[in-house]
Amino acid sequence: MNLADLARVRDKDLAGEASAPETRALMHAIMSEEREPVTVTRPGHKVRRGLVLGLATMAAAAAVAVGIGLVGGPVTSYANAAVSIKKNDGYFSVNITDPTADRRSFEEAFRAVGLNVTVKVVPVAPSDVGKLIGPIVPGGFKWHGSIGTQTIRPCSSAFCGKVWMPADFPGRVVFGVGRPAEPGEPYVDEGPLAPEGDEALSGYTSHGKTVADVRTELSRRGLKAGYRLVWQYLDGGDGGISWFDEAVPASRIKNDWIVASTRFHSSDTVDLYVTPGKDAGPVPSPHPEPQWYDMPD
Repeated sequence: MNLADLARVRDKDLAGEASAPETRALMHAIMSEEREPVTVTRPGHKVRRGLVLGLATMAAAAAVAVGIGLVGGPVTSYANAAVSIKKNDGYFSVNITDPTADRRSFEEAFRAVGLNVTVKVVPVAPSDVGKLIGPIVPGGFKWHGSIGTQTIRPCSSAFCGKVWMPADFPGRVVFGVGRPAEPGEPYVDEGPLAPEGDEALSGYTSHGKTVADVRTELSRRGLKAGYRLVWQYLDGGDGGISWFDEAVPASRIKNDWIVASTRFHSSDTVDLYVTPGKDAGPVPSPHPEPQWYDMPD
């Protein structure tokens, strides 16, 4: 590869209409100067590159990462204006600096380090803005090793954490990055609650109280109620008890049924997770609702 070819790696970003005149002039000066080749080393691979140091001198960190990542396979670290990712021994370190960035900026970074990742920027509660949600593997994780995320504190960015997942996992993985929700916009969360899970109302315990009591407290705080029935059933596979929750209208709920937990649905609505009373009828067949990670881009 000659210098002219390398300069055209990303014309739009590095040398085309998207670049400022000063950048184009500096690029021309760099290309006009002879340089000794340098060696960029990745695990198990070496690439002879003559312009890498020149690019590092004139471009932002994101452009350097692109220049390194396009030849010879995944890199071990990558950074752009939205996120930085570093591949470590058995996990990836992820720092999110701009949770409002376009999802393609996040996907670019994950794919640069070798992961087949789809990222969705999704509405969340104020406490979850910038948080990395997932990883989600549609259809289930069936591979060696483990998969998960651990938040790290303290953190000087919007999110700092470790992501455990095999670097050679061939399947598609979905992450969410939390952005501020608009007023009344439903929040995305990490998944269903346990039958006795979260408490949404500060200073108030909803678990064990009747629907009527919790509804009164919501009204006092100027909040609306949503309802989800928590169904339990015997799992034929191992004989244990499984459960799922179902969104239902207020007309399906009785005042004396018991609330198991509460979670904010949006800025003005709290979902009540309700244990069905004896007159609720038979347990329906589980029917998973579409989730945020199932939605088309």
